[in-house]
Formats: sequence, structure tokens, C-alpha cells
Amino acid sequence: MSLPASSIGPEEPLPPPGKLGAMWSRGLSAASGRLTYALADQVTYSFGNMVVAAILSRHAGRSEFGTYILTQRAMDIFIQICSVFSWAPFMFRLPSTPRERQHIFLGSIVGQQVCACLVFALLLWMAGWWTAGHHYDLYANVMVPLAVTSMAILFREFTRRMYFAELRFKAAFWTEVATVGLQIAGVEFLYRVGRLHVPETLQVLSFGAGVVSLYWILTEWKTFNIRLRDVYEDFRRDLRLGGWLLGGNMISMASAQCNPWLLGAVLGPASVGAYAICESVVNIPRVALNSLQNAMAPVVARSLAKDGKTGLRQVIARYDRALLLGSAVCATGVLALGPWVARLIFKAFPDNGRLILLFLALNFIAVAATLAQSYGLTALDRAGLVFYANLAGFVVQVLLAIALVGKLNVAGVALAMLPGSIVVVIIRQIFYRREITSP
Repeated sequence: MSLPASSIGPEEPLPPPGKLGAMWSRGLSAASGRLTYALADQVTYSFGNMVVAAILSRHAGRSEFGTYILTQRAMDIFIQICSVFSWAPFMFRLPSTPRERQHIFLGSIVGQQVCACLVFALLLWMAGWWTAGHHYDLYANVMVPLAVTSMAILFREFTRRMYFAELRFKAAFWTEVATVGLQIAGVEFLYRVGRLHVPETLQVLSFGAGVVSLYWILTEWKTFNIRLRDVYEDFRRDLRLGGWLLGGNMISMASAQCNPWLLGAVLGPASVGAYAICESVVNIPRVALNSLQNAMAPVVARSLAKDGKTGLRQVIARYDRALLLGSAVCATGVLALGPWVARLIFKAFPDNGRLILLFLALNFIAVAATLAQSYGLTALDRAGLVFYANLAGFVVQVLLAIALVGKLNVAGVALAMLPGSIVVVIIRQIFYRREITSP
């Protein structure tokens, strides 16, 4: 399993002046191609999610649409757990793993993923059985359909992350195109035959994910070797880093989960749908942010392993400038075009939607402002500091959301996210400056 050179960060010593221009052009071309595929992959991924949500929003009713959104939030929880304990440690450790052991390391991650899929399916089945027995129909409708379909959907996301870890963004893009195409075709078929409901929708999503996952297994099985002893040993090695990543990422995920679940409990599933419409509009430019994140972990790890803190500082500085400028431009576009885009896609826009968009757009800038520092701190084995910063911001957000949801409804929980993100920005910046300048 070969590791391509990083496209961002310091490389070899500078060549003679006569060759500098040509090498710069070749390097820029290579980086542009790789990052273009990373962006295209994320665009395709987000496009698929948005189209499926739009079809349900238009043709299945607000309550069914809100239930579907909750199934996706539940999947987000499982994806985050797998990310912090398997996928992220794999990305950070892979550059320093001896080449002769890389196929064993990949096999360990594959084994861990199979176990995770089975465990999560069992937990969903138990949760669905319990909620149905206690007449919590809304949550039973979320958990029960996911019990089986989650396995293929989760494993497909795992294969996508493995392409990212090796910086194989072209392969990630084309397999994502295939996944999204199959899933959209399946959901459209359900609408045509009058069976557009949440359980059937999850089944066709699972089918598309399963087909592409099978392709990954057939084409990649020679690159990994599953040995149960190594699966256990690698998992145990990752627990320390994974524990901090779990804390930091689960708090970030809980920050995103807090609003729809709080709205569903206080105002009902229709308010979840209204919030999801505005959130989906803000998530359109988020694809560029996510595409950078897909490359950030392996690039940062390679830069630190090769050039130490000097190389890491240069990479983080470049990411900071790109993220801050890009997020400001995207937020301006969201405010200007957001209502029109929402009506075009969902044929609906909340009465106070502009205010919701304003709060979510400002939060988007705050989240992007020091995102690169979190990867830098993790690469420096200081993931615990990321956790503490996220925890402080989350506490602020939850307290404000509870206080404002009854007064401002959907806009109140959107506003609550902004002060929490600002707290994270301040604390994370302090931690990063301290660690990057220490001996």
C-alpha cells in the first residue's frame, strides 16, 4: 500500500533557480488535481444527501421528512464513533507505519469495522424493540428500519475514508458517484411506485452502499490481511488517541445533534424539517470545507513526520488563510442566495428563514476559523486540548439553546450555536499557539 507524497507542506530543498518554475508548475498541477477530486467527492456526497432529502421533503410530508432526518442523525453518531476509534487513528498513524506492516494495519481496521457494523446493528434493534414496546413511535420509526440497513451504509463510509487515508481521491470520487447514482435512482423509483416511506428509503440507500462496498472488497482484498490478534492489539493502541478524539468529536457532533433533537422534543418533527431546510442550504458550501478536512489529517501527519513543527506550522497557516477567507465568501453567498436555493430545492422556506440563515452562516465562519489547529494539536498528540475547547463551547451552546428555544423557536437554537463556536475559537487558538511554540 503505497503512500503518495503530500501535496501541501514543505518538500525537498529548493532546486536551482532555472528549475524552480517548472517544478512549481508540476507541483501545482498535481495538487490541483488531487484537491479537485477531493472537492468533487464531497460535492457528490452532499449532493446525494440533499437530493434524497429533497425528494422526501417534496413528496413524503413534513413528519416523514423529519423522521428521515433523525435516522441520518443517528447514523452520524455511528460514523463519528468509527471515525475516532478506527479511521482517524489510521490516518494519523499510517505515515509512521513500516511499509511491510501496512497491509496488516489495514486488515486490523477492516476487522474492527466489521465488528462495529454488527454491534451497532444489534444496538439499533434493541433500541427499536424497547421504544416500540413503550409506545415511543417516533423513535421506534427511526431505530427499527436502521437495524439492518445501517451495516451497509456504515461500511460504505468506511471504504470512502480508506481512500482518503491513502490520498486516493480519484477512486473515492468515482465510487461515490456510483453510490449516489444508485441511491437516487432507488429513491426516485420508490416515489414513482408510491412507496416513498422511511423504511423503504433506507433499504434502497443500503442497497446502493452495499453494491459499492462489495466492489471495494473485490478490488482491495489483496492489500490487507486480517489477523485477529492484530485487530485487538491495534485497537488497544488506538484507545488513548481514540478516547480524546471520541470526546472532542462527540461533543462537536452533539453540538450539531442538539438542535434537531431539542426542536423535535419541544416543537415537534415539523420544526426539525424547517431547521433542516436552512441547515441544508448552509451545508452547500460546507462541501468545500469537508473536502479540505478529508485531506487535512493525512497531510498534517505527513508534514509533522517529515519536517517537524516547522513543517506543521506552515501547513496549518496555509489552511487557516484558506478556511477563513473561503468561509467568509461562502457565508455571504448563503445570505444572498439561500432563500432562493431553499425554495428551488425543497419548495419551502421558513417564515423566519433569513434570520436562521444569518446565525448559521456566522457559525459556519466561526467553525472554520481554527479548524486546522485541531488537526495540528491532534498530530502533536494533544487531542485532549481539542476536547476541552469543544466541551466549553458545547456547554455554552446547550444552555443558550434551552433558554432561547421557547422564545425564538427555530431561530433561537440557531443563534445558540454562534457563542459556543466563538468560545471554541478563542480557547483552541490559545492552546495551539502554546504547543506549536514549545520546545
